[in-house]
Amino acid sequence: MEIVSKGYLSLFVDWVFYNATGGGYIIGHGGGATMQHAYCTDISWSDAQPGDLVFYPDNSHVGIVCGRAEDGSLLVIHCASGANNVVITGMSGFVSVARPNYYGE
Repeated sequence: MEIVSKGYLSLFVDWVFYNATGGGYIIGHGGGATMQHAYCTDISWSDAQPGDLVFYPDNSHVGIVCGRAEDGSLLVIHCASGANNVVITGMSGFVSVARPNYYGE
């Protein structure tokens, strides 16, 4: 698989979709978080489910909702350069949530 990415943050999300679909789909088509957001429909935070995407302001960072904590708050898996790894955190910094249009296809 060859993915041209505008940053490793969005590359992780493209990689997840590529692997989850057996190589059949790359959500951002290699165009970064802005393109990933373009292939989604914004939803409310209360409707968020695992597999939905979350975005920082101006699509400068992207993550994938991966579940809920015991208190009901969302958990997000994403790349964190400060942690030098893929991490699971809360929603801090993420300002919007969107459902990939691929799920409705």
